[in-house]
Amino acid sequence: MALNYIETYTIKDYEKWKGDWELIKGYAYAMSPFALPTHQKVNGKIFRQLDEKLENCEKCEALIESEIYFSEDTVLRPDSFVICYPLSDKLTKAPSIIFEVVSPSSSKRDEILKFQIYKEEGVKYYTLVYPDLKKAKVYKLQNNEYIKEGDFIDEKYTFDIDCKFEFDFSKIWLKEKK
Repeated sequence: MALNYIETYTIKDYEKWKGDWELIKGYAYAMSPFALPTHQKVNGKIFRQLDEKLENCEKCEALIESEIYFSEDTVLRPDSFVICYPLSDKLTKAPSIIFEVVSPSSSKRDEILKFQIYKEEGVKYYTLVYPDLKKAKVYKLQNNEYIKEGDFIDEKYTFDIDCKFEFDFSKIWLKEKK
């Protein structure tokens, strides 16, 4: 009987935890205590570009690694994202755009679990970024399904939200230093 029992949690439990966690459909997922330098650099470049592109937008803004409370049993912390609603201390609405920088330890969570949640929550664009491959996959929500817009290495892509803007994927990859 004990083998069939799996503990599930709520936001009230989550808010008491120490360390870095995500809560997905009641299950606790430990996040790495710190991101690898490659992950941090790529995510920083993504955020910087989003922030610059949205600087004059009156509705939208870029955020980095902030908690989003999707439901009573799901709290996620995307790497970089864009909201097009007023900022508050506790985010409870879905962003318009989410970028997740995929690492070997997070790939299944990003590609399967978060993919499904972001789709269900109505996130218009979900972008999976693979630093090792220097490739990003952009998905756009259409008729409640994610449709792959393409793989991007050094191309530009136009995100069409309240503030339409062009994102240059060539600017997020790390350059080899000599």
